[in-house]
Amino acid sequence: MALIVASCASSEKMLQRGQYDRAIERSTDRLMKKPNDEKELRVLKEAFELANTFDRERIEFLEMEGREESWIEIYLLYELLNDRQNKVRRLPTQIRNQFTFFNYNEQIIASKASAADVSYRRGIDFLDQGGRDNARRAFTEFERAHSIYPGYEDVHQYLDIAEREGRTHALFVIENNSGMVIPEFFDAEIRKVALSNLNTRWIHFDTWENQNVDYDYFLVLNLTEIAFSPESINNNTHGVSQEIQDGMRYELDENGNVRKDSLGNDIRVPNMVTVSAQITETVQRKAALVAGALDFYETASDQLIRTDNLSVEAIFEHKFAQYSGDRRALSEEMQRMVRGERIPFPSNEAMMMDATQLLKEKSKAIIRANRRVLER
Repeated sequence: MALIVASCASSEKMLQRGQYDRAIERSTDRLMKKPNDEKELRVLKEAFELANTFDRERIEFLEMEGREESWIEIYLLYELLNDRQNKVRRLPTQIRNQFTFFNYNEQIIASKASAADVSYRRGIDFLDQGGRDNARRAFTEFERAHSIYPGYEDVHQYLDIAEREGRTHALFVIENNSGMVIPEFFDAEIRKVALSNLNTRWIHFDTWENQNVDYDYFLVLNLTEIAFSPESINNNTHGVSQEIQDGMRYELDENGNVRKDSLGNDIRVPNMVTVSAQITETVQRKAALVAGALDFYETASDQLIRTDNLSVEAIFEHKFAQYSGDRRALSEEMQRMVRGERIPFPSNEAMMMDATQLLKEKSKAIIRANRRVLER
């Protein structure tokens, strides 16, 4: 409700509340459509004068105060003064001629350089203090300096340095504590988990160790159980029946005579019969279970800071069937099954390959959910 009221407020109300720039925005929009609206023109003049007076007085105070960090605010105020009068400049001539405009270019250029220099030197100070948090603070300052004055000094170079020194690095590794020998491909396949798309400015993930990187975290996929179920074949025999149409038949009356239609023709109707069959459904099944935990270690403290249990089960299941009796009694799904036949069970290695795909997905989901913890 508050949003609806605010959106419908008149420029006069905005002026009364001291929302001068909102009043200017509303009045200029309406005067573009109705240049002869005296009420809106009066509001615009008053809001324009008051807003400019407040901003000029604030600039004067900040300049008298003489604090270096004030240059950023001074620059932004000059930009605001300039933007405000540019809104009025776009109005029709008869309105525009009733306002006095100033050239703020000299003040903008001077304060722009001073403001950028303040953030630039702050950034260097933060970098000199060292540490990841200070590097990130430095990056914010260099970014502000660049946004105020693109290409100021060697700010691009310092942005790269601050980003590099503020970044956290995490290495994903696998440990097999299951007591079972795993296939050679398993480790390499798990490391193919696509963690690079989880990278942000302040966190980078590796799945292969980079000798040039000092890692802040190790993400250890600790495998504690690897098991395979026996190969099983289960049969289930049951009867099925279905009512189907088997040609046409003559419709008889209560006396056993063929009924006639209005033209004297014999009436024929679908001949419905119930057909049945015996079907033996066979299910081949095998499963591979991989369980463990994803442990988050902080290298600086050599402490386990988080652990998430995980387990995946890769399942092989194949169904086929045989039948006796009338094939027409079978459903579409049964028809597909009787066209199948028994196939070889997959090897343990093949089941492990399927399990690795599931394990990669689950590991990535856990890392994604805890990424903010690692960025700190």
